[in-house]
Amino acid sequence: MTQAAAVVARDLGKHYAVEERGEGVWALRSLSFEVRKGGALAVVGENGSGKSTLLDLLQGATRPSEGTLRVEGPVASLLELGAGFFTELTGRENAVEAGALRGLSRERARRVAEEIGAFVELGDFYDRPVRTYSAGMLMRLGFGVASAVAAPVTLVDEVLAVGDGYFQRRCIDRLVALRAQGTTLVVASHDLHALRSLCDTALWLRQGRVHALGPSDEVLGRYEEHLRLRAAPTGEAPGRRGTGEVRIREVRLTDAEGRQRSEFRTGEMLRIEVLFEAVTPVESPVMGVALFRDDGVYCHGPNTSADAALGGRYEGVYRLTAEFPELPLLGGSYQASVAFYDKDHVYAYAWDHRLYPFRVASDRPDHGLVALRHRFRVDPIGSDEGAA
Repeated sequence: MTQAAAVVARDLGKHYAVEERGEGVWALRSLSFEVRKGGALAVVGENGSGKSTLLDLLQGATRPSEGTLRVEGPVASLLELGAGFFTELTGRENAVEAGALRGLSRERARRVAEEIGAFVELGDFYDRPVRTYSAGMLMRLGFGVASAVAAPVTLVDEVLAVGDGYFQRRCIDRLVALRAQGTTLVVASHDLHALRSLCDTALWLRQGRVHALGPSDEVLGRYEEHLRLRAAPTGEAPGRRGTGEVRIREVRLTDAEGRQRSEFRTGEMLRIEVLFEAVTPVESPVMGVALFRDDGVYCHGPNTSADAALGGRYEGVYRLTAEFPELPLLGGSYQASVAFYDKDHVYAYAWDHRLYPFRVASDRPDHGLVALRHRFRVDPIGSDEGAA
C-alpha cells in the first residue's frame, strides 16, 4: 500500500456472469485511485455507474475479478442502515450487542450505547423493541450505531438523507467529527453540497469506468454541469425546504429605483431583496441567490462565501440585497432561487428553489443565454506575412 494511503485500487474490475447473455457484464473496469489516510473521497455517478459495486468491494462483501484493492481495516459501513438488528431487542440492547461484536467490553459497549441514545433522540422508543420502530426511527438508530465507534475507513452511501433536515445536519456533523479523528471517508451521495464540504477529492464513475478523478470542487463542478445538460440542474425539484434556523419572510425583485417588477430588460439593474429572520443565532451563514432559465438551465448562483462577504453572527430580522447592476440575460422566462446555508455550505437553513419567476425582454439581435461584452476587429495582413 502506498505510504500514507488508506485505500489503493489498481486496475480494479468486477465482472458478473449473466446466464442469458453468455459474456456477462463488467460492473467496474480499469479503476485506479488512492485515498490518503484521513482524507475523504466523494463517489458520484448516475444510476448504474458502479458506485454500489465499488462500495461492496471496499467493505469486502465481494471480491475483485481483476486488479488489486487494498483497504486499511477494519472498515465501518454506513450502507444498509437498520440491517442486522434483532427485532425483539430494544434499540439500546441492539446498540450494546453491536458494540460487543466490534470487540468492546460489555461495560464500554453500555457506555457507547448511552452516547448513541443521546445522539439518535428516540426518547422512550430507545428502550422498546426495534420491531415497533418506524422506518425513519430504524434508520436513525442504524446511523447512530454504525457511526458510534471510529474506524480507520468508513463507507457512506446516501445516508446523508436520513430523517428530517435537523437529523441530516446531525449526521453530517458526525461525519465531520469522524474525519477530524483521523477516519478516512468514502462517501457516495447525490447531495453535492454536502460532498463539497466533506470531501477533498472526488471520483466520477460512468458506465463502470473512471470519467474524472481529482479535487472535489473541480470534479463535482463537472458532474453538476453534466446533470444540468441533462435538464436536471440541481437534482432538486422547485420548492421550499430547509432545517428552519432561518426563515425567508419575503422576496422582492426590484429595479434600480426599488420598484417591484416582474419584467426586466437586458442590461438593466436587477435587485433581489430578501427579508429574512434568523430564528436562532447563526454564525456566518452562506447567503446566496441563483438565476435559472425556465427550462432548468442554471445561469448563475453567487453567494456570500464565494465573495468572502457578510460574515458574522445573525439573530433577528434582516434584509439581504443582491444586485446585478447590468443584467446580461437575453430575452426569455427565468426563475430566481434564494438560499441560506450553514457556514460550511453543507445543509440549508432555508432554501426557496426556483420560486420567484421573472421575464427578461431584449431587442438585441444576439442569440443565446447571455449578452457577453465583446468586440470584433479586422487587421490587414501584409503580402509577406500572408505568404508565410
